Amino acid sequence: MDGQAVREFVRHFDFLEMPIGVYVVAPDGRFLECNQPVRRLLGLPPQGAVEASISDFYAEPHLRTVLLQKAQAAEERGAFLEKEIIPFRVNGQAIFVEDYCKPLRDPATREIIGYIGCLVDVTAEQNKVDELTFDIGRVLHANTSTLLMAQQTLDGVAEALSHLALKDAIATPLEEMDDRLTKQADQLANAIDRLLQTIEPARRLQALPAAKWEELASHAALLRQVRDHVPVLEMRPPPLRRTAHQIGQTFQEISAGVLPRESIRQVQRAAEQLENTACLIDVLITRTAIVQMDATLRSLRDFITADVRKEEGKQRLSIKQLTEQAISHMAEFAKSSRVDIVRRDRDFDADVEGSERDLVRALSNLLHNAIKYSWRRDRTKSPWVTVRTYARDGMVCVEFENWGVPITQEEIDDGLIYRLGYRGKLSKDRGRLGTGIGLTDAKRTALAHRGDLTVTSRPASPGPPHPEDWEYYNQPFITTVTLCLPEWGKQRTAHS
Repeated sequence: MDGQAVREFVRHFDFLEMPIGVYVVAPDGRFLECNQPVRRLLGLPPQGAVEASISDFYAEPHLRTVLLQKAQAAEERGAFLEKEIIPFRVNGQAIFVEDYCKPLRDPATREIIGYIGCLVDVTAEQNKVDELTFDIGRVLHANTSTLLMAQQTLDGVAEALSHLALKDAIATPLEEMDDRLTKQADQLANAIDRLLQTIEPARRLQALPAAKWEELASHAALLRQVRDHVPVLEMRPPPLRRTAHQIGQTFQEISAGVLPRESIRQVQRAAEQLENTACLIDVLITRTAIVQMDATLRSLRDFITADVRKEEGKQRLSIKQLTEQAISHMAEFAKSSRVDIVRRDRDFDADVEGSERDLVRALSNLLHNAIKYSWRRDRTKSPWVTVRTYARDGMVCVEFENWGVPITQEEIDDGLIYRLGYRGKLSKDRGRLGTGIGLTDAKRTALAHRGDLTVTSRPASPGPPHPEDWEYYNQPFITTVTLCLPEWGKQRTAHS
């Protein structure tokens, strides 16, 4: 169909008299029809043909392609395009518009023959949002400073509690520390049992009431079965710490000379040792959570304030350097989480065009997720995340692969994982923290740079798939997240 045929096709919409700005454009963006509100908004001639393309008014023309991709995806889902705020530039002045559009298709061939849409000027509202966003950014910055202070305090506590240097305590696998903890819990239970078995009841009652001895026996039973009572490793230190402290407090109530001093000292030493180890593990787990939340808040701050910062121009960038920056940003979090970052294709390099800050943030978000959702594969090695970089079909790709928490195929197919604020059905295992913006931001950044982001998640062990059975997701999955960008100087041939 030519332009005239498209005009005829949409004439029954009678949009020229509507008070809201409505336009019809050809597939390449050339205006075919537009009403007076659109002409006034964009400074177009009040009458006659319009010799311009709507893409000419986009501050970043490639965003038009991104918008059309979203419009087509919405059409395929039988939905309408969600609100998209686009920066426009009209006669050198920056404005913001909501651009809603939908494809027009030839009824016979279903070929796209144009787009019909509407423009709404939201510049005033966006300026208010910018002011609020700036304030939120300052609040988040203050919170990251507070988290840094908390981390430094916990570092000092960990050093005071441990005979190891902080870096060695952080590097010690939690499973190894948990073995030590449960062994000490068993030692404390044995010390209490020996006292109950070797001291006659009458003499015990001189030291403590019967209810206290019953409580101590109950404590001993809990100490021996703590892994059954508290199966999640990260949750064991607090109850063991409280139990050890209560036992220590109880034995301080015993008057001198009533019970053998050495028997009392054995219990007190075992309780102090258990309380100390439990405190240390609790501190290290809390420190990991703070480092994790600090990285999350920094990413959230950058994401929220992206539109109000001074715009960073696109430049030629080394994918190797971008990847190394992301790894450097996540190094402390990886160390605190006891996860190794394994860099493959270390010598590979290629150039892309883009915003350095946005791309480093996107890669950091993806690496952060991979670290956070990794499980330990065996007791001889720390968990690890593999980072690969390569070129394929004119695209430069950075791939993050981890072994651990699954992502359901439904969440991938329905695009749920890319929704702002969405956290996966299985992402909260072991109390993992998050905001649900990492994949959203990375996906948007990839599309804004004419690239794409893909996610796959499959069982680590071979076997017939049974995704309808929820037990299927109790096993470790290999999750691969790949961000691809057009290689500098090459025609984009993939993801087009």
